Amino acid sequence: MRNQNLTPTTPTSVSPAAIPAFAPDLWLYQVFSPLAVAGGAKLRRDIKDVEQHIGRDRFFAEAAARGYVVKEEGRDFVLTLARKAIRVMV
Repeated sequence: MRNQNLTPTTPTSVSPAAIPAFAPDLWLYQVFSPLAVAGGAKLRRDIKDVEQHIGRDRFFAEAAARGYVVKEEGRDFVLTLARKAIRVMV
């Protein structure tokens, strides 16, 4: 017979998907987590989500602190990792 220990265990790590999206600091973790940026240096977030969870000012400050440039395209903010100077041509 197997040992049936009914004591709850505490996970050593929490996946970003398990973090409640309504907590501002945890929402930021999801946005800027290594998993989110692994596919490339460009991120897209809905403006309504940003305003609902943390507000524009904090979002812009957090993005700038991580080296991102934020552009508004329609109903989205598009973040591009700016490792070098960016020059807008048109």
